[in-house]
Amino acid sequence: MAQTAPTTPASPAATSPTVPSDGEQIAPDGQPVDDIVVTGIRASLESSLELKRDTIGVVDAISAEDIGNFPDANIAESLQRIPGVSVDRVNGEGRGVTVRGLGPEFNTVLLNGRLLSTEGGGRSFSFDILSSELISGAEVYKSSEARLQEGGIGSTVILRTARPTDRAGFRFAGSAAGRHDNTADKITPVISGVISGSNDERTFGVLASFIYDKRISRLGNISTDGWITDQNIDTNGDGVRDSRPAGGEGVSLPRTLNFTSTYNDRERIGGTFAVDYFASDALKFRFDALYTQQKTKSVTNQLGYYTDPDRITSATVNGNGTVTDFTVLPATATSGLASDNILATNPQDARTYQLGLNVEWKPADALTIVGDVAHSNTRNDSDQLFYVVGTRQIGVTPRFTLDGPDGLPTITDTLATNDKSAPRLHCCSERGGRNRDTVNQATVDLTWDVGSVLDKLQAGLLFTNRKKTTVVRESPEPLGCFYCGYQALAPGSLFTDFNANVLGRNLTWLTYDRDALVAYYGSAAAVNQVGDNSQSAIDARNRFLAVYQGNNNSLDPIDRDRGSGTVRENTYAAYLQTLFKGDIGSSRWSAMLGARLVHTDVYATGFSVTLLDVIQNPADPTAAVPVYSPTVPVDATNRYTYVLPTVNFRLDATDKLVLRLAGSRTLTRPTLSRLGLSQDFVFRPPNSNTVSGGNPYLKPFLAWNADLSADYYFSRASYASVTGFYKKLQNFIISGQQPEEYFGLDFIANRPYNAQNGDVYGIEGAVQATFDFLPAPFNHLGASANYTKVKSSIRFDPSLSNQTFNVEGLSDTANLVAFYEDDRFQLRAAYNWRAPFLRQTFGPQSQPENIFGYEQIDLSGSIKINDRVAVFGEVLNLTDEQFRSYSRFTERLITVSDQGRRISLGLRANF
Repeated sequence: MAQTAPTTPASPAATSPTVPSDGEQIAPDGQPVDDIVVTGIRASLESSLELKRDTIGVVDAISAEDIGNFPDANIAESLQRIPGVSVDRVNGEGRGVTVRGLGPEFNTVLLNGRLLSTEGGGRSFSFDILSSELISGAEVYKSSEARLQEGGIGSTVILRTARPTDRAGFRFAGSAAGRHDNTADKITPVISGVISGSNDERTFGVLASFIYDKRISRLGNISTDGWITDQNIDTNGDGVRDSRPAGGEGVSLPRTLNFTSTYNDRERIGGTFAVDYFASDALKFRFDALYTQQKTKSVTNQLGYYTDPDRITSATVNGNGTVTDFTVLPATATSGLASDNILATNPQDARTYQLGLNVEWKPADALTIVGDVAHSNTRNDSDQLFYVVGTRQIGVTPRFTLDGPDGLPTITDTLATNDKSAPRLHCCSERGGRNRDTVNQATVDLTWDVGSVLDKLQAGLLFTNRKKTTVVRESPEPLGCFYCGYQALAPGSLFTDFNANVLGRNLTWLTYDRDALVAYYGSAAAVNQVGDNSQSAIDARNRFLAVYQGNNNSLDPIDRDRGSGTVRENTYAAYLQTLFKGDIGSSRWSAMLGARLVHTDVYATGFSVTLLDVIQNPADPTAAVPVYSPTVPVDATNRYTYVLPTVNFRLDATDKLVLRLAGSRTLTRPTLSRLGLSQDFVFRPPNSNTVSGGNPYLKPFLAWNADLSADYYFSRASYASVTGFYKKLQNFIISGQQPEEYFGLDFIANRPYNAQNGDVYGIEGAVQATFDFLPAPFNHLGASANYTKVKSSIRFDPSLSNQTFNVEGLSDTANLVAFYEDDRFQLRAAYNWRAPFLRQTFGPQSQPENIFGYEQIDLSGSIKINDRVAVFGEVLNLTDEQFRSYSRFTERLITVSDQGRRISLGLRANF
């Protein structure tokens, strides 16, 4: 039987799907209907649609087809089937969701109604750390209610895990599959299971679930690392820089040209544990525990060419000021272009757990009190390395072409990229950090069933204590840039050929063992090649050796005060919400009025430094060594209070037509990484120096919201809907950028502050149908489709180089799903499309980053061997689509990346 969710739950933490106590299905008019067993896709659609129909406000939902069987392998991929929801992918896997054009940081994600700690520096939830097998359902509240935890001006997403008392008796569901990734040609395991037991009365039950998911991929990438602007170069080979007219703007060049191959070995382990104990009809206890761990081994080999505008000797420039091809002067032994052999890692070790206890007490038939306490903690450790060994391009005149034979950037007329006789040590260091996030939360919710026109009265309190700590780690100075400028020839025995197919190009360059390279870094043979016989050069070599040897003869990173810090945040909230209902002729209406009072205290600590000097590296014009004062602890406090009113109205005009009107005020707190105090400098002379810092005095984003919708329900699983929405955004946070000068070097200072207001508005249309009325076998078919059109009063204009504020992530989206399901076979095809959109106003090189339009086709199916065992398969990204981004104009490519096609085949069993 399809599970149903209550219309107005007493508390988000206590709203796991339940069935009527007598086991009967309930029709929309409240009358029992014949007991019909519905399973699979239809059961999922019916359960989701029932929640949508019964809720007063605007909500969409997704339900598991069966215990442990969510529609997609990734939760975010399932959520994107909902109108207005799109997904942000990393390495081809959904990580964050954007709702109605507002990105991950604007959407509150709750697990069983509780805030979950996160592994990153901000607040946004990373869906890739949580396996879909652990989730039984997800709800996306697009209109707000006073009872819903504040924080999402885009939406509130509630993920739910299964409860042991959902069903009586013993139940086990498990699956085992092999997944093939075409980028690595490897098959890896995905194993999951759910076991639950409950007594016949469903007053006591225990449930446990587990997941092991491994993916190996090798993703290719061609990138430019963004574009440097306003450059004055020699375009015609006469030795005169002529690309910046008097009073005009110079041309734009790619910062680099990189060919990248990244090996990823991602392992995800997770599980849940739940206990339900109902001491009586009046007293119920629910306990939940979740643990998830994601470990990633990520090794990148890259061939790179770093652009130096001073050495360009001829160029072609288009009407947008984009340099589409250029040639570079031959390098010398001490200056000029080099081919860089880069070895980098980006590992992840993120572990999250959450514990929660929910107590529901009914001291009277009309009164329900729900208390909930939860604790969540996340740790994420990631020490990365980044080494560059390069070969000067001596005796050749390399040529860069933006639009190569395959339509992608290329560079020609270079030296052999696998010559082991000429590589020289260049840079860089090992760095990383540790993130810790702890969330403690307590809520009390009260519901009084009045039973008249005033149907219910709800009230509640919430307290949240959150602490986010970031520790920055880096190789101690001067280890990182001692060899900058390719100052030491390395022995060829350190290197081997690295062969890679990068987006269809078969390339070869050099790779090396990190430990062997680091050992050579500290050898006399390498160190004595740096500098001359002057006393200052001797002192520099001795200082390097002293630090190297004192650091265990390594470049291992150490904790660094600069950039580290902690943000503590206490939130206090109280709400009052009233529900009304009545009749207008033959039509029924429901209304919800409420307000939420929210107070937030912020306390930030960090470290301040003064930049005392910047020493230019004479061997490398693109490197500099900073001199800092000792760090000084600093702190700051901030507090704010807001009232957030809400109103929701639903009119059941007929038994099929439902109209809704909603209005609310919502807020999103600044992401925690923006509240930090520490200031950080990045030195890349002459054009890419930056200084950045946080702002603990930021106010939250605010929005006034309005929704108007009409839904027409053809059957229990079929409907059509249209929704218009409007959001008036206030206190929008932008990254203010302005030029600053330190010791003769130009920097771009990047600091957040509240500035702009703007509007977001649009329309959503959706239709879903099961074709039960058709003759067999067509009566087993079904389909759904939706389209979202979204706009903003603030529009990105690529011709304006001084535009500082945009609503990022804004894009139209569409989905189409078709399925066939009978007693034995199940097939599903899903198409997702997202239009081009602005990802960042200030992206790589402090220029805009836009994402090209993206589409993806996924297939899934299963065949029942018997009533308990089925064979299933899935294909993700059937057409092997790539990810593409660009800067201000479409020809200014930033990156083109593989996403990978993944094929799974396995067995699923239920007992």
